[in-house]
Amino acid sequence: MPIPYSSRPRPEPRINTCTALLRKREIGSKPKARTLCIDIGGTGIKMIVLDPSGNPVNERARELTPKPAVPQAVLEVIRNMLKDQPKFDRVSVGFPGVVRHGVTLTAPNLSSDWKNYDLQRDIESITGMPSRVLNDADLQGYGVIQGKGVEMVLTLGTGLGTALYLNGHLVPNLELGHHPFQKDKTYEERVMDTELKEHGKQKWSKRVGEMIELLAFIFNYDHLHIGGGNAEHIKVDLPENVTLFENVEGMTGGIRLWDDSQG
Repeated sequence: MPIPYSSRPRPEPRINTCTALLRKREIGSKPKARTLCIDIGGTGIKMIVLDPSGNPVNERARELTPKPAVPQAVLEVIRNMLKDQPKFDRVSVGFPGVVRHGVTLTAPNLSSDWKNYDLQRDIESITGMPSRVLNDADLQGYGVIQGKGVEMVLTLGTGLGTALYLNGHLVPNLELGHHPFQKDKTYEERVMDTELKEHGKQKWSKRVGEMIELLAFIFNYDHLHIGGGNAEHIKVDLPENVTLFENVEGMTGGIRLWDDSQG
């Protein structure tokens, strides 16, 4: 049965979970390093510098994703945004597609030109700093997971991002959003941003609730974390082991990934 609607207030998103963890142990091979975190999305490109404890050094910057979102156009936006950033020592990039060893393989919400593109190489070239590039949901998940048992992350935005972790270690490039879900459509096709705008919050939320129920049955996760720009529009009652998080919190995953040899 779908998760029932409820008019009672939903739990507030958990804030600074990763920050609390980082304060216990400064993350990464360079304990004093500042990390530039970049989130490349289908509609916007976000950027912020974080200190070793996960605290913002500056205000988060955001620019619209260029259309068409081909590599050189996206990199030009990033290059211009860098001019206003404070000093940093390394770079973490979240990308909306499959990434293997810093090379992008797919980008369904950007452009087919990203196939087999060495984004990590180019980020290191324009920043002059060591960089890591991985799937955007994978990066955001590092910022919110508790590091215990099986944890799953969903990001609801232009499309649907998904990530899976076992005891704090990433299982990369899950890309569950492109698997079949309902009515001959994928998970992403049923809960993407265009569906929210076309059908409204109530109907869209019902689909999200049904997705949560099915994923719980398939993965038997200990905890599910839901973020992305559209998470705030969920109008169904969430199980106790499901929590919401904010995008800024997810970006702190750009620090934690440096401590995971599988990241």
